[in-house]
Amino acid sequence: MRLPLDTHKLLFSETDISVTTAQVEAKYVNSGKGRPHYPVRSMLLALLFMRFEAVPSLRKLCRKLERRRYAREICEFTGDLAPKHNTFSLFIARAGPDTIEGLFDGLRDQAFKMGIVDSEASVKVSVDSTFMKANSRRGRKGGVGDWGARVGKTDRRNYELGWRVHMVASMSALPISYVVRSANVNDKDVVGPLLKRAPSVLKRFGKRISHVIADRQYYSVDVFAAVRKLGAEPIIPYPSNIKDPMIDLWLTKRFRVKGDPRLVGLYRLRMSVERSFRAGKLELMMANLRWRGVAKVPQARNRVALRICECKVTKLATCPYYIA
Repeated sequence: MRLPLDTHKLLFSETDISVTTAQVEAKYVNSGKGRPHYPVRSMLLALLFMRFEAVPSLRKLCRKLERRRYAREICEFTGDLAPKHNTFSLFIARAGPDTIEGLFDGLRDQAFKMGIVDSEASVKVSVDSTFMKANSRRGRKGGVGDWGARVGKTDRRNYELGWRVHMVASMSALPISYVVRSANVNDKDVVGPLLKRAPSVLKRFGKRISHVIADRQYYSVDVFAAVRKLGAEPIIPYPSNIKDPMIDLWLTKRFRVKGDPRLVGLYRLRMSVERSFRAGKLELMMANLRWRGVAKVPQARNRVALRICECKVTKLATCPYYIA
């Protein structure tokens, strides 16, 4: 769902990305002689605008900025000039992945301060992962493989070359923490880093995790121990081959949830993370990768971070603070 132009303009004008802007500007201080660079804030807003408008490439983004005055105004560019595609590429490389990923942290903190993540002190979170197909022509004559990508499951029966985004999301479908790994990495192996980041974020705002809701592929003794170490309750159904289950919750062959009615009700809240993935894939082009090396190449890490940020900004756009 694309936002109206006036909402775009209001949203971007009110979005606070000052911390990330200052970090990027510091990298231009000793850059040597040359023409003055474009405003860092405008460059960042243009990269966000690119995803909101479903612009598939930097070249087409530059073309839109050159031809459409409203696009330059939304991104806060002054005059009739707009950056070229190589300017954006150099900007992304100069900013670095850690700085761009800091943009996600800033937007996430804004969502907490505005009270749209969860109003209660005890927060329920959902953990899941989704497959992203690699941008690869491996196997064809003269084809190029995606460096770092591995073959992994896309669903129950099919395999493809790609990556997986692992995420912890709140019940309002807002990402709290995420990591990108090769598609062959087991979901259970990533729970540790995810659950290490999310509680520290929530603690800064006086909140804690009360329940961790996940699908049955996360069922293991280690995952249950990690969740309980946080003082949270795991809501994870056990697979059919388990003889002594640790929880009264399971799925039938038709994927119907059975067990303790209280646990069944909590497990049905798991769809919040699916909504977040759906927004990223269908509306922000997360399913159509146009670069290689998502988890390791700096520019690719930057752009994955930007796409996760857009899920955050899209949610901010529906907040009454902006609608009023």
